[in-house]
Amino acid sequence: MKCKTCGKNSESEYCFQHKPRKPLKNVKFSAVKRKTSDDSAQILQMQEFFLDIWRKRKEHTCENCKKWLGSEPLSYMFDHLLEKSKYPELKFKEENIMLVCLECHDLKTRGFVTDFVRDKIEEVRNKFDK
Repeated sequence: MKCKTCGKNSESEYCFQHKPRKPLKNVKFSAVKRKTSDDSAQILQMQEFFLDIWRKRKEHTCENCKKWLGSEPLSYMFDHLLEKSKYPELKFKEENIMLVCLECHDLKTRGFVTDFVRDKIEEVRNKFDK
C-alpha cells in the first residue's frame, strides 16, 4: 500500500511521517513530571507558546529536512536549539525554536547535528550572548 500523502510504501494508508495524530491541545507532555500547580502552569504556558509558533509559521515543514509535519502540531515538533536545561532563560524565545520532524529531533537530541542546524544554533547563540 502507498501513503496517501507522499506515496511511500507503507503498511497502512499513511506512512509513519503522515499518520494522523492527536492534536497538541489533547496531548500530555509526558516528559515533564507534574509535581505542583506551578509545573502545570508551566506546561500550559509551553503549550500555548508552541501553538502560537505553529500559527505563525504557516509552512509546517521540518526546517532541517523539509518533510511535511502534518496539519496538527505535536510536542516533539518544537525543538529548542539551545537546550532549555542549559539555557532556561531562552525556553520561551521564539527564535530558539525550530520546527522539526521526529527523526530530525531525535538525531539532534542524540548529537547528530547537520550543518544547517549547527548554523541555526550559532545564530541563536550569537543573538542572545550579547
